[in-house]
Amino acid sequence: MNRLILSLSTALLVLVGCGTPAAYKDPNGRDLVVSLDQVNIQDFASAGSAMLQSMSNAPALNQQPPAVLKLGTITNDTTVNFDTSLLLSKLTVPLVNSGRIVLLESDVAADAARQAQGAEGQVPQAQLVLKGKILEDRANAGSTRQASYVFQLTLVDVKRGVALWTEEKIVTKQGTKNTVGF
Repeated sequence: MNRLILSLSTALLVLVGCGTPAAYKDPNGRDLVVSLDQVNIQDFASAGSAMLQSMSNAPALNQQPPAVLKLGTITNDTTVNFDTSLLLSKLTVPLVNSGRIVLLESDVAADAARQAQGAEGQVPQAQLVLKGKILEDRANAGSTRQASYVFQLTLVDVKRGVALWTEEKIVTKQGTKNTVGF
């Protein structure tokens, strides 16, 4: 009896200790964890890349001097709590770094420093506002589950109140359970 307990205990310890070691993965690779229950980093990368391609062709971003952009509200209408700045950074970082836009930052410390220096009037006014919404749609058929996330963004001309660019990207994942793959 003691041998049986010892054998089972040893087998259990071996199984518990045989996990996969942590390893770095290419964030654009195909061997990332795909979760049907949440928006993954690769979902933001996919949506952001497609939207950046589309947004780069918008005439509003091809002016000199570059337009001043302010980030508006990105509404998360999904059942999952996540930071929408992951999507926005996929768009704004390349546009700012290429000189296509100037991003108007609203930072408490920077605002206080400007106010202390009397530089409030020197802050440029936003010409464009980027706003959007992220929606979710789920479906089941037998044991197959599907989750779709709809990323909607709109670039608005502040003075005229009109949309200069709008885009929608849908990321759909399907499976019977969470898995590895893209």
